[in-house]
This record gives sequence, C-alpha cells and structure tokens, in this order.
Amino acid sequence: MRFSKALIVTAAFILTLAVLPSHAQMVVDKNRSYFSPDQQFGIGFNNRGGHIQYALGPAFHIGLNLNLDFQKDSAFSETYYNFGPFAKFLFSGDVVKPYAWAGLGVIQPNTGSIGVTRDSSGNTVKADLPDAQMRIILAFGAEHFFNQNVGVYGHVNLLDAKLSPDPSTVGFGLQGGTAGIEFFF
Repeated sequence: MRFSKALIVTAAFILTLAVLPSHAQMVVDKNRSYFSPDQQFGIGFNNRGGHIQYALGPAFHIGLNLNLDFQKDSAFSETYYNFGPFAKFLFSGDVVKPYAWAGLGVIQPNTGSIGVTRDSSGNTVKADLPDAQMRIILAFGAEHFFNQNVGVYGHVNLLDAKLSPDPSTVGFGLQGGTAGIEFFF
C-alpha cells in the first residue's frame, strides 16, 4: 500500500513539473553584448569610402560597401569603385573587440579609354571601357564601441584577390588597411 501511494505521489509530482511553463533564455555572451549594437541599422565612413550595415546580433553584422579604393603600387596606380556585400563577426572582448571581416565586391577600374569610331555608314559609335572585376577581401581587425550607437574600428587586409578576364591577382599578407567610424540607429 505504501508503495502505491509513493508511486502516485511521484507521478503527480512529475505531471506537475511537466505542466508548469518553462522559459528558456538565450545565453548571451556579456563581453559581446556590452555596448555592441544589436538589431540596429548603421552607416560607416572610412579611409576608402563608406558602408551601410545591419547588426543581426551583438556578434554578427552584414552590410554593403560603397568604396572608392586607391591602389598604389610601383607597377600601376589605379582607382577602383568597389561595390559589394560584406560580413563581420565580432569575437568576445571587453573594451576592444577583435573581428574577422569578409567582403565580396564588383569593382570597376577607373582606367581605360573611350574611343569613338564610326563604321563606313557613319552610324556606329563605340566606347572601350575597362572590364569589371570581382574582388574578394579577407581581413582581421578590432573595434571599440563607445556605446551601442558609435564605434571606431580598424582592420588589416590579409587576402586581396582580384578576379578578372585579364590577369587575376591574389595578394596574401598585409594588403592594406582600413580605419573608420560607425554610427548605429
């Protein structure tokens, strides 16, 4: 008799626990969420141009580059208009948060010529413009957020690959850097 009462009490206890609502909470890394923007739109300005972005969470941002990139080299000097998406993953940090940055861009070199030619009938006009190129950049840097609305950042490009119909170039190592400020709303 005692066994059956104990079994009934245990079953009632288990059913009571099963019926109670449970509220699971996400685990938030406090180092990332402290002053990091979360679900906010933002704009940024840097030494290469600007960007717009959205903070999906305190650790992951996606955006769109709008850059005017000046390439200086002993063999050539070109200006590129760089337009394309990027993603930024912020690692844990207190005052300064390190991050990894990856960008894909369609670039249009500002080098080329416009040649006007006419055929024998005098109707055709032809302009020779440079071909668009695809650019992949991988970078590593750090950012400091003064609050959830303002941050300063800088990163160093570790991979800069330009894929074009002409000669493609891939650069590894220190391939330039970017420094700027971001505002989130």
